[in-house]
Amino acid sequence: GPSLNSRDKRLAVQTEDHPLDYIDFEGVIPERQYGAGSVMVWDTGTYEVEGESTARKQLQRGELKVVLHGKKLRGGFVLVKLKRSQKGNEWLLIKHRDAAMDPSWDIEENDGSVLTGRTLGEIEEGLPPTELPHRPRPRELDGARRAKLPDQVAPLLATLAEKPFSDPEWLFELKWDGVRALAYVKDGKVTLRSRTGQDITQQYPEMAVLPERVLAQQAILDGEIVVLDERGRGDFERLQSRMNVARPPARLRASTPVTYYLFDILYCDGYDLRPVPLVERKRFLRKLLDPRDPLRYSDHVEEQGKELFALAQKEGLEGIVAKHARSPYVSRRSPYWMKLKVRRELDAVVGGWTEPRGGRQFFGSLLLGLYAGKKLRFIGSVGSGFNQKTLKGIHAELQDLETSRSPFARPPDTKEKAHWTPPRLVARVAYAHWTREPRLRQPSFLGLRADVNPQECHVETQGLVEEPPALVAAPAIVGRLLRKKAEIEKELFGGTAESVTLELDGKRLRLSNLNKIYFPQPRITKRQLLAYYYRMAKRILPFLKDRPLVLRRYPDGVTGEAFFQKDAGVGAPEWMETVAVYSEERREETHYLLANDIAALLYLTNLGCIDHNPWSSRRQNLESPDYVFFDLDPTEGTKFPTVVAVARALRAKLAGLGLNVFMKTSGATGFHLYLPLESGYRYEQVRSFADIVARLVATKESQRVTQERSVGKRARGKVYIDAAQNAYGRPLASVYSVRAFPAATASAPVAITELRSTLRPQRFTLQTMPKRLEQRGDIWKDFWKKRQRLEAAIEKLSEELRRRR
Repeated sequence: GPSLNSRDKRLAVQTEDHPLDYIDFEGVIPERQYGAGSVMVWDTGTYEVEGESTARKQLQRGELKVVLHGKKLRGGFVLVKLKRSQKGNEWLLIKHRDAAMDPSWDIEENDGSVLTGRTLGEIEEGLPPTELPHRPRPRELDGARRAKLPDQVAPLLATLAEKPFSDPEWLFELKWDGVRALAYVKDGKVTLRSRTGQDITQQYPEMAVLPERVLAQQAILDGEIVVLDERGRGDFERLQSRMNVARPPARLRASTPVTYYLFDILYCDGYDLRPVPLVERKRFLRKLLDPRDPLRYSDHVEEQGKELFALAQKEGLEGIVAKHARSPYVSRRSPYWMKLKVRRELDAVVGGWTEPRGGRQFFGSLLLGLYAGKKLRFIGSVGSGFNQKTLKGIHAELQDLETSRSPFARPPDTKEKAHWTPPRLVARVAYAHWTREPRLRQPSFLGLRADVNPQECHVETQGLVEEPPALVAAPAIVGRLLRKKAEIEKELFGGTAESVTLELDGKRLRLSNLNKIYFPQPRITKRQLLAYYYRMAKRILPFLKDRPLVLRRYPDGVTGEAFFQKDAGVGAPEWMETVAVYSEERREETHYLLANDIAALLYLTNLGCIDHNPWSSRRQNLESPDYVFFDLDPTEGTKFPTVVAVARALRAKLAGLGLNVFMKTSGATGFHLYLPLESGYRYEQVRSFADIVARLVATKESQRVTQERSVGKRARGKVYIDAAQNAYGRPLASVYSVRAFPAATASAPVAITELRSTLRPQRFTLQTMPKRLEQRGDIWKDFWKKRQRLEAAIEKLSEELRRRR
């Protein structure tokens, strides 16, 4: 079928036109009839033609470039007609770049089988293709961190629990009775490793398709390889015939097909995802994966653990796994994941065997044990569940291992003669329950487990305990759930936890890495930044509400790597509001995040958004800004008193036009003047107004102001009055926003009485702003009460310009 790997070239055959009535047809066309064979609808969606030529003209020329918007196929593709085709109807379908069509793309005229130019070079060098327009990006996930692809990762192992439970903090999945496998995707190939780290790639060659079924160049995926019975249940007995068989023949692969259920993603394209909450990792995996045979996405239900367990009982499944929704991925046995078994099964160490009796051949039973500390405790023997083939094969292994010394701390008394082996083999057995001794009651052999380390078979992990393990509602790393205002403020303003979960107005959000240093000098943590915005929420939210936000994220603080983000991506909680904005340039919608309440403000800050940058218009009317601003941008070497002097001249000009002016520091070296507006103006109108005012002031203050738009050509020691920022889609740092500079300065409101040469923006910081508010009050509190029209001011400007002529 079609491939999302740009290295692949797939044959496509042109047919005669078909009626649109055929669009939903699926079935088998009989032999000797036109189109004989199986027909299925593989994907549905819409397409658009790339380039200036029509589709008909491109087809006549022998190349057709399209962008597909399907459920499976997304992005740009090119169809190239083969010049040397004997039938004359053969084409090649090739995935191409997903950015806007690159003019350097060209189709080789000789046979159309390759792509030339820059993109071909990228493909040959193994460089990753441009990201899909809708492709989820790992860096957008909360907690994702830059890292190299690990050579090997130990899996997270579940803790056994006895009783099913329901809890909104947990996800519940079906438990698959198979072989745990971590898949490492790199350079178009996949390596499979068992939970003990053994390379099992050659045992399951079907999984070679994984790199082209996942939208990632490098990834680590976690899942379970199973053989399904006719009812879709895991059949561990049948899986035995595939385990430890390298390069299985086609006949075995056909008779015993395997399925890989994927339930987690640990790494993706330069980002370690293990710190990301589980629910976000799963959501991200689902968007990346094309779950066709032999791959499946292992889905889950939220909260309803008891109901899913009852269903597993009814269907005769092995059980379920409960996973804490906000848990990270850790390489150890952890209470983050809890396994609840319908069928009682365990993995036990084989410590020997007994002589057969009656008509039995090879051996009578296997002697089993579990570790209690470093001692191997005998737990019983298993003699049922074998057939003649398994008896013979296991007996051969036992004879090779036979030793004279018992591995058990207390060797058991057996009716038949016992033979001993060192603790190297692990057997999976089913059983009814435990006796008081304790011993296994009615055990039945299921198979040997080459993928399990005997040292992992402990009494604590296999159910031989006096009491079932306690269910952990919120482990320390996940963070406590805080609902009360007092406990939230106590943690934010003076706590020590690394992570917590808050519930604000019914909305839950996780705050992570609270003790990470965001500003080295002075030493300010992420917790203090969150506490600042929590305290300032009532003042800053009126200037963010309903406005698209352009995020600039600093996940490691001001000294780390930063990146811009416009689209909400896949990691945002369901309660987070967005607004869809269509981009002519990208020819798709971008879903901008909105900060409409304190929960949203803290969520964005937790992502690493040190400052918050809104549009000048709201989602109700994106084309109409409700304020106009002047951004004073000083050139290198300009002293701040010069900026203040220009701000004073500009404010006087605006006040002379009868306008209400609000002022603030930029939080950096600049200064901002704002005019709140009544609705109805368009961006072009307010930008033209601001540009005229800026030019008039620049002419009068020519010693201090430059009108050179090019940053590199501006004279030192002058200020540029930027009016062009008043444009659709261009944001500016909000009032009260902290800025990503070493001193943690804030964009502070300034009164007219403070507009003096002694004014210094460095005084207004994350640490000093609360006290300033106590002393001066909220200087911008009447901002939205001062909305105004521009017509009278424009008339005065027109009169002034006429006089100058």
